[in-house]
Amino acid sequence: MAILHVVKYGDPILRQKLKPVDFDSLKPRLPQLLQDMEETCLAVRGVGLAANQIGLDLRMALILIPESDKKNAPLKRVVIINPEIVDKRGEIVEEEGCLSMPGLWVEVPRATDVTIRFLDETGQERKVRARGLLAKAFQHEMDHLDGHLFIDHADPALKPAIKKELKKLRTGWD
Repeated sequence: MAILHVVKYGDPILRQKLKPVDFDSLKPRLPQLLQDMEETCLAVRGVGLAANQIGLDLRMALILIPESDKKNAPLKRVVIINPEIVDKRGEIVEEEGCLSMPGLWVEVPRATDVTIRFLDETGQERKVRARGLLAKAFQHEMDHLDGHLFIDHADPALKPAIKKELKKLRTGWD
């Protein structure tokens, strides 16, 4: 088990559109990779972590989501490999942050309901419809896999203030 280094804003890998992975090639290293990603996500108190956020050119992400609305509910691990959104509905604007931009919170619009198709950690193809936090997490992590960041969705009028805040925050990042 290892806590991995989270790549920060400005690293070119965060702007790369990642190519689909061959599951059979990934399978031997997947259990250790997922364990390390989960430990990293928990250590930095994240909801999700895309592979490129730890410097890997792999089209996959891990999401840790509470199993229920109860306080201190156990976390459910959702692994998405080669995901694609097949349907989006509704819109909500909520504050969002990112492990690659610690300290920055910006209101961004997201679909309220998404359906995605992906391979799970066993290599099985799945199709899942999600709402709420899981829908938001799917969209956020899939943006990473497509080389987009949550700030790309922010109101254009806020972009100068976001850039100024990022410049200030970057001095405190490792």
